[in-house]
Amino acid sequence: MKVAVHIFPQCNSLDIIQEIRRKYDPLSDKIPPHITLVFPFDSITPLDKILSHIQSVADRIPPFTISLKGVTGYGGEYLFLNVIKGNDFIIQLHDELYKGVLSPYRNYHYPYIPHITLGRLGSFEGYQFALDHYKDWEESFQTTVNEIIVEEISEDGRSTVVGKAYLNKRKDVLIPRNCGM
Repeated sequence: MKVAVHIFPQCNSLDIIQEIRRKYDPLSDKIPPHITLVFPFDSITPLDKILSHIQSVADRIPPFTISLKGVTGYGGEYLFLNVIKGNDFIIQLHDELYKGVLSPYRNYHYPYIPHITLGRLGSFEGYQFALDHYKDWEESFQTTVNEIIVEEISEDGRSTVVGKAYLNKRKDVLIPRNCGM
């Protein structure tokens, strides 16, 4: 079984995002809209050590606001809903999570771009059509991130929450250099 770490945004209009995902994302019925912090990996590390590590990272990051707007493409097959506010916090979480027990699972071959995947198209023509269809889409979404979620992913791609780590609400926490509170 694979393990992954996500943010599940709690926006008022998630149904709009999910409607697009139903058209274009084969995983739309297996996992809700999410921002991946740690990509799925086959773990040899015990789950309790992973959960402890994730909580220790969450303890050092304050809750933060994210805004999502604009659709872009990636790699000729992915449709992304872009994070336009909160990127620095998400990237810091991503980087901190991939230290310690999760460091062997980091893949440096791809850049990390905070986003919600709206689709993974099976053909370049479908990708071009979807990208063109949403190029002027003006919907925006905003929420506060208070927690990160740990999931196990079964062979059929279904995800099950196995842990939750709440971000720290104290003032003595790490704040990314490029962010103000």
